[in-house]
Amino acid sequence: MRTAALLAVLSSLAFGQSNRTACSIAPDVEIDYRSLPSMSDLSRSWEERYAPRRALAKRYVTDWPLQFMLQTPILLHADMGREWDLAIEHYRALPDRTLGELLEARLLSSVQRKKSRAALDRILGQAKDSPWAHLAMLEWAADARNGDQTVAEREFEAFRQMCPHDQLVFRYLRTVRHPEKLRRHVEALRGAIEADKERGLDEEELEMFRTAWTFEQITYGREHRDEFRKVVRSDLECLRDHPIWDSGLWGFLLSLGYSQILEESAAIKSLSDDILAHAPKSGVAYSIRKERWERENPPPANVPRPNPEEGQLVTAADLDYGARYTAFSLALVKEYWGQEVAGFDASQLLGVEQVPPEMVEALADFALSTADRFPDQSSSTPPLQVQIAETYVSRKIRLEQVPALLEKGIEQSENQEKYNRDSDAYERVPGQDNTSEVKKRVRGILIEHAIVTNQMARARELLNDFRRELDQSKPVQAGSRAAQEWRREQMMYGILAGRAGIDVPLDPELLHLGPQVEERYPVAHFEARDFSGKTWSPADLLGKVTYVIVWRIDCGGPCQAAVQGVQQLFERWKNRGDRAVLAISVDENPAIAESFMKENEYSFPMIYGPEIAEKIVSNGGWPTAWLIDLQGRRFRRRLPAPSDQTISQIEELADKVAVIQ
Repeated sequence: MRTAALLAVLSSLAFGQSNRTACSIAPDVEIDYRSLPSMSDLSRSWEERYAPRRALAKRYVTDWPLQFMLQTPILLHADMGREWDLAIEHYRALPDRTLGELLEARLLSSVQRKKSRAALDRILGQAKDSPWAHLAMLEWAADARNGDQTVAEREFEAFRQMCPHDQLVFRYLRTVRHPEKLRRHVEALRGAIEADKERGLDEEELEMFRTAWTFEQITYGREHRDEFRKVVRSDLECLRDHPIWDSGLWGFLLSLGYSQILEESAAIKSLSDDILAHAPKSGVAYSIRKERWERENPPPANVPRPNPEEGQLVTAADLDYGARYTAFSLALVKEYWGQEVAGFDASQLLGVEQVPPEMVEALADFALSTADRFPDQSSSTPPLQVQIAETYVSRKIRLEQVPALLEKGIEQSENQEKYNRDSDAYERVPGQDNTSEVKKRVRGILIEHAIVTNQMARARELLNDFRRELDQSKPVQAGSRAAQEWRREQMMYGILAGRAGIDVPLDPELLHLGPQVEERYPVAHFEARDFSGKTWSPADLLGKVTYVIVWRIDCGGPCQAAVQGVQQLFERWKNRGDRAVLAISVDENPAIAESFMKENEYSFPMIYGPEIAEKIVSNGGWPTAWLIDLQGRRFRRRLPAPSDQTISQIEELADKVAVIQ
């Protein structure tokens, strides 16, 4: 009884100290927070950067703003299952259960949309006085996969009213569509930036410059462009006066400002030279040197690269360029050996034939070490361990390490998929998750490994299991994507069985694959007005073959070229009742795309909606394009952006789609 009473008192004290209505970290706590290592400091491993944050989270369990700040580095890393396990364990142990449930819902909102929304609705009812409850709901609604614009605008205003001096919320400025409200918030952001410039900048505040420039282009307007450029120039001068030489974000902002806004290429060259002089071993310097080499050594003119499957042969010029690129990459990786920035290139060089075996071994060790130390920087499918094991088998080196690497690779894949497995955030095909695909690849590598190590009994045992699985999984629909995949697996079985000395008669069916039936997906409901005022929904796509392209201004040259081609395609189709063109802007704000359309006098229909793009195809990127058939179904195959060279190809595909039922 005494223990229970003591726990009750301690719990009440903890709740009494909770600062859920605070807009900032408590002053005494902020001293500890500011002393944490930077998450962008890649001279330290993930554990060296994040472990102090775990410790601080356990030390100040009732500080709402602190808990939110400490969670931010892992929000976008659903593939780091073990880190999420530790975080959720911490949240469920917090004495303030409302805070714990809020943090868990916020963490899971990227993969479990419906579950997290229900939790956020409940928590917001309990803690309406907390700006952090409103911020979590804003983040959920601003995610394009959720796309609740009404909720996003409401929660943005709620947070700003509660915490008018907090800059964190400005990263969601894109949710503000009302012109006057947007202008007011942009002015507030500019005021905060100017105050920061007087006080002194730190890296966490740099992102606000890009946000300000994006929206100040709108609020200044075309008629005040010179004033806007003066503001940007002042910002750039401040950034140059407060250099963070090894910061990728600092370098990116300066490059963005000089290239896309001020259009001063000489300043970019000067900036690059300064970075190379002051931080020659930084990740930014590595990227600059790589970009310069690629710019000074363009590939042979026969671009796109030759595709042997389409009968295109690799030329002597291609081989020479490949050898020179490999030599340069190896030299650069050696120069930055041990640094995170070179780890990805080290893994890419593993499969290059010109790299000698002893160098493959060194590269593999380096790549594995980098992946272990920096799990937040990249993940791959299949995992790196599987790729390295495959390389070892093909090179016949370090064969004794292969089984352990493959086991580790499957474990890594399961860890990456743990929180995605039950995701309702995007389209998932049963049996085609990443871990299933990794296990198939591992099976093939194990069979190859058994063959090259002369373990024929083991190889035949694995092949028997492979044969049994193929017999049990043969698809009924002959032309489906699953059937095509099954045939590929069947052919792989035949090749491996032959290497193991098993006589497998050739299945005549494999020689007559027939046309593949392209998978089609119904387009989810949406409704939006284009910039001419016409309302679009899936019903407007019925009875027409529609070319849909997802696009945004700041993706640079590819997007600029794409919209020129879209206008050409629109001119060819605009008088046809059986064809249509629709562009979807995923820019930060509709005013950005609308201004661009007017400035360039484009007349094709464009609607604004990152959430609509997600409904048509999740995680599609930009610029990306698809065809929608007469029944309003999206074809899986991506299309090229329209241009003089590709419009005829697009029209030919549209004609084929028109006759598919």
